[in-house]
Amino acid sequence: MITLLRLHYRRILVGTLFFGLAGFLQFHAVDDGVPLAFDFLITAIFMGIIAVLGFVGVALFPSFRVVMELGGIVFFITSVWQNTALSTLSRGVPEWLSTFSFFVLFAVLHHVLYGSWWQKSGLGVAVRLRSRFKTRSTPAQVWARLVPDPNNLEAYYSGTLRGFDPVPGAPEQYIQKIGLGGSAVLELHVEVTEFALHRRYAYKFHARTSARNRDFNKGTCEITLTDLGDEGTLVEIFEINEKLAVGEALLMWFDHLGAQVSASARAVLEGSRDLTLLGKLRREVRALS
Repeated sequence: MITLLRLHYRRILVGTLFFGLAGFLQFHAVDDGVPLAFDFLITAIFMGIIAVLGFVGVALFPSFRVVMELGGIVFFITSVWQNTALSTLSRGVPEWLSTFSFFVLFAVLHHVLYGSWWQKSGLGVAVRLRSRFKTRSTPAQVWARLVPDPNNLEAYYSGTLRGFDPVPGAPEQYIQKIGLGGSAVLELHVEVTEFALHRRYAYKFHARTSARNRDFNKGTCEITLTDLGDEGTLVEIFEINEKLAVGEALLMWFDHLGAQVSASARAVLEGSRDLTLLGKLRREVRALS
């Protein structure tokens, strides 16, 4: 439970905040003569309930996790509309149309924030992901799972590595093939820039895709292992994506992807159940392969 809360607290906090603001507007709009402090108290209780329901919903139905933040924002917008001078613009509108507009606004907001139009527009931001965790595994064991081996693809921790083929005539360069389910494969061109056995592995990467989309799929990654003796190994992963579509970057922020990587890798290394979004995705890919 603590792990799930740590992974999803950003969207739960943001969603709860917007649901709370919307709730306060609704409670305060009722002219029942109660003190303002009572409206704050009711809002606080409402926010607590929303936070609990949001956590349970995200944990049980991670595929619908964006409902938490988007639902809160839409509820806030509609509450502002209903409880300010803007409400005069909707007088005479049938109730069913008002309800329908809520779902339309949700769909529009989803497209604006997370839609593919960001990538088509060419707009992007640099994203840095830092993951850091301890594991009981030794540096040699961690290295064998986190660093691709062309001769032992099955050992790679994700279970979705389909190839790691050397590029002819290009030392330290490889084509890394990652299964996406069925026959679909993502191909990355990897150039190893540092290889210190059981200690440090670094590389540059870019996706083998069209020139138009290549700028959105390139960056660097560094994996550093520190031997802690009897305590195991300290693993540090630092990845820089030079340019990601704004919607994708926003979704990664809400997903707290750095923490997702840490929790997922540690779970795989220690043989425990992977509760992260990454673990869910890999299980789906393996089921389709």
